[in-house]
Amino acid sequence: DLLFKKSQAEKFLTKGQKVRIEIVLRGREKAMLDKARENLNVFLKTIAVPYRFEEEVKRGPMGFNAMIVPE
Repeated sequence: DLLFKKSQAEKFLTKGQKVRIEIVLRGREKAMLDKARENLNVFLKTIAVPYRFEEEVKRGPMGFNAMIVPE
């Protein structure tokens, strides 16, 4: 599943589109905020297409999200 999401993000970035990456936390998952942020950062490091942050990783009501755009 993560490989599919990674390939879709790379495809959109190569087309010049913005990509919002979200991790949705439910129930007791909200107690593990540091692990969720770490997982999001690991996923962002796997993206091979050069990008920059339009919005840095931030905490939202349902989890973490970030907006990236191609360089």
